[in-house]
Amino acid sequence: VTVRDDFDRDFGITAGFAYLDEYGSDGRFGITGNRSAASGLVQNGTTPDSASNTAISTPIEGTPAGSIGFAILDSDFLIDLELQALEVEGRGEIISTPRVITANQKEARIKQGVEIPFQEAASSGATSTSFKEAVLELVVTPQITPDNRVIMDLTVTQDTLGAPVPTSGGGTAPAIDTREIDTQVLVDDGATVVLGGIFETTQGEDFTKVPILADIPVIGAAFRGSSREDKKTELLIFVTPRILKDIDEIN
Repeated sequence: VTVRDDFDRDFGITAGFAYLDEYGSDGRFGITGNRSAASGLVQNGTTPDSASNTAISTPIEGTPAGSIGFAILDSDFLIDLELQALEVEGRGEIISTPRVITANQKEARIKQGVEIPFQEAASSGATSTSFKEAVLELVVTPQITPDNRVIMDLTVTQDTLGAPVPTSGGGTAPAIDTREIDTQVLVDDGATVVLGGIFETTQGEDFTKVPILADIPVIGAAFRGSSREDKKTELLIFVTPRILKDIDEIN
């Protein structure tokens, strides 16, 4: 059983400004950094024409769950601000139930998964396709005791596809993340035993900010964006042996 609990929170801000003034009889002076969110309010000749330059840009990745914008428009200046927020929660449970029948003191093996292809380069420059397995595998050797209990030598492996890693030939090959337990247990007929568990926690927090301005108390929050990640994964392995005394018990 694999239990997953994910939480992500992102906060972003995008802001800009535009200023236009005249001096002398035919001189004009302008500073721009305005956002397109307020470009519908901008008329040529009223404020600087640029409607896509950004003075402060720390938006969140992906589509925000909510956003709110403000704009101040006058005859010679424009200030606008857009705040974005996104929060994602995820929970999941994956149950894999491999079953296998074997004779007393005979090893049994069952596995299910995929073979992942990747390119491999030889010293001659030729390339070939190789495969890596990513499988869920159960290997068990049972021994029935005189009092109808079961001693089991067990190996349980769960592989998942990891991030690509570089190879000596200049390409990449898939990495395989492996979880494995190798043990021996004594269990009553029909009883369930928990072999073990692997608990993983991933936490991270990233900030995107405008130097100096983001460190100003109170107003500094308007010059930075943040992203927080909190993920928890737990793998539990349960085994239930059953002694089959009649062939009809298989069904």
